[in-house]
Amino acid sequence: MGYEDTNTDNTITNEPFEFTGKASEYFSIWIVNVTLTILTLGIYSAWAKVRTNQYFYSNTLLDGASFRYTARPIQILKGRIIAFIVFMGYYASSLVSVKGTAISIVVIMLLVPAFVVMSMAFRMRNSVYRNVRFNFDKNYKRAYLVFSIPVLFIGAYLFLAAQIQTANAASQAENPTLPILFLVLMLAIFLMVPWWEYMITQFKVVHGKFGNANFSFSATLKNYFALYAKGYGLTILIFALLGILMAVVFSMLSIKDDPNPLAGILPVLIIILILPVYLWMFAYFQTKRTNLIFGNLEVQGHKVKAELKTGYMMYLYLTNTLAIMFTIGLLMPWAKIRTAKYKASVMSIDIAGDLNQFVNSQAEQQSALGEEIGEMFDMDLGF
Repeated sequence: MGYEDTNTDNTITNEPFEFTGKASEYFSIWIVNVTLTILTLGIYSAWAKVRTNQYFYSNTLLDGASFRYTARPIQILKGRIIAFIVFMGYYASSLVSVKGTAISIVVIMLLVPAFVVMSMAFRMRNSVYRNVRFNFDKNYKRAYLVFSIPVLFIGAYLFLAAQIQTANAASQAENPTLPILFLVLMLAIFLMVPWWEYMITQFKVVHGKFGNANFSFSATLKNYFALYAKGYGLTILIFALLGILMAVVFSMLSIKDDPNPLAGILPVLIIILILPVYLWMFAYFQTKRTNLIFGNLEVQGHKVKAELKTGYMMYLYLTNTLAIMFTIGLLMPWAKIRTAKYKASVMSIDIAGDLNQFVNSQAEQQSALGEEIGEMFDMDLGF
């Protein structure tokens, strides 16, 4: 299966992923999940998530072996109850006072990094391949450091804006400082998005493990800036061309003293032209980010490859959306299955040496450790 590269000391074998799920099989699972979730007022959603994940994991194959999802529904339900309590606390505080709402938002923001770590640990520990469990180091200190970056940035901006506004009000002078500051903020956010995404992705990857083998991430901040710069540039170019096109059409339809009845279709034309642009933007960023993340993922010399195509992903998103809309959601299982099939078909692993030896080695080391990690905070919080 795959190809072999004999030009290096170690044999490199490319093993593709495969997804064997069928829409008809998943539909029967999905319709039961939806029905029972409605009848139980959402309580069954925890069991529905486990059944869904078990189906998709078990139908995802690598080198002839499937993955397994081992989470228990009660663990997921526990996490959702906690998330519900947090939400209700925020809602109750918003009814009391503005100050209470602000305090609730601050508390929730302080909890988010911990929730992300707990959710990642839950997801990884309940993912198994050939009896080897994935793991995630619960590095809360690093998580809070990563998530503090945008919070500190926005906080500093709001403080600066408030100081300038106060100074302007005191002097009763009209000053264009605030609009300029807003534009500077927007520019800074556009620059900060790739940086922060790189930090979060790196955090999640380097703290992940397969057995006792650490994952590594070879992508650089430069790769993320290049991805977003190209995406922003193409988006601006497309919108500029659309603007010129719409201006030409508008000038043709708007004749002075002789209104053209076709001018009424201009708003519809604008929507028809803009929607594909937004769809392309979504497909582009989703595809390129997935390729960048998985294409730079490695575990002890075994490198993952991802080759998703923006054009085909846009086609999938468009046809899936239309199919779901025109069938009132009944073709959602079909949409998920065909998307999973495509993603698996363009993903593979370059294996250095023998995958069986590597997996067996990880299984032996992991069994020696035992289940030492406590499950008190091992829960799924929806991240």
